[in-house]
Amino acid sequence: MYKTGVYFGRFCPPHRGHLYQIIEASTKCEKLVVVISDNAEQTRLICESAGLPTITYQLRKQWISQQVQDMEHIVVRVLDETDIPTYPDGWQLWSERMKQVVPEKIDAFFVGDSDYQATLEAYFPDSRMEMFDPTRSRYPISATDIRNDILGNWHYILGSARPFFAKKVLIAGTESCGKTTLTKCLAKLYNTSWSEEVGRYYARDYLGNDETVFTDTDFTRIAHLQYEQDYHALRAANKVCFFDTDATYTDYFSELYLGRRNSLVEAYIDHTRYDLMLFLQPDVKWVSDGQRLNGDQQRRMDLNERLLNMYKYHGFGDKLIVVGGDYSQRLSKAIELVDSLMGGVQA
Repeated sequence: MYKTGVYFGRFCPPHRGHLYQIIEASTKCEKLVVVISDNAEQTRLICESAGLPTITYQLRKQWISQQVQDMEHIVVRVLDETDIPTYPDGWQLWSERMKQVVPEKIDAFFVGDSDYQATLEAYFPDSRMEMFDPTRSRYPISATDIRNDILGNWHYILGSARPFFAKKVLIAGTESCGKTTLTKCLAKLYNTSWSEEVGRYYARDYLGNDETVFTDTDFTRIAHLQYEQDYHALRAANKVCFFDTDATYTDYFSELYLGRRNSLVEAYIDHTRYDLMLFLQPDVKWVSDGQRLNGDQQRRMDLNERLLNMYKYHGFGDKLIVVGGDYSQRLSKAIELVDSLMGGVQA
């Protein structure tokens, strides 16, 4: 058994093939060091060419570390390649940097590409080179393949990385417009998770069911609790996740109840978190549930316009689609839009 082994790569993103090699290599070492190579500008361009946000080294380290966190003899480190010429050049500087990142004597490198073997032997003559599944027989996938077809290769993406890549659909609208029903229906149809509206039950759970005593602190708590619930829903998502309202809606109620918006709530508003937003019109029957206060139709329409403008103000306009009609028409339109978002890939 080797004392210290190294398995390196870009891992953009890490996938089950990488994890297979990591685990296999870890059975042959007292310590395995997984080294993430990163050039920030290269990474940005690679992701941009695939239509993806930048997969930073922090994210990649987090994802791999989560997968091996209960395997104490595996550690994850980062090698900064920013000032190193791109592959296949720059091996001398890369090797020097590797020795800084892994100051321990490297007994073995575990590689899945034969192109690396001869060069590594030249720069690390005292280290063994172990080839592992270069034909990718068990997991016939590469990070490039995944970047080019995220949803089609979903089953290869590490579970810890999936929240980053899942499609995110926000469903919004004023009171009694069918948000909760549509959110649940879509989540069930797409076999995935969803996040419910926290503010709907906040007064019942924390204010003795008295909505006249809301404070700024309450709305800030609602925004935070909503954010946390969204996070947990996303971690369980299967390719797509549905969200029943966001902090914009919380800020809308802050304005209704307290006459002012809340800067702490607005800090949670982020239109870039979502790939699609369905804004439901209040053209279905008003349903009183003991909490809703604005049943007059003209009042509903006025508030609808007010909320819609808030979303546009916060930058949601380019992904916001207004959906109306009866419940059947809404569901059909929503399915059409989500299918389009997913490129026809089945959840």
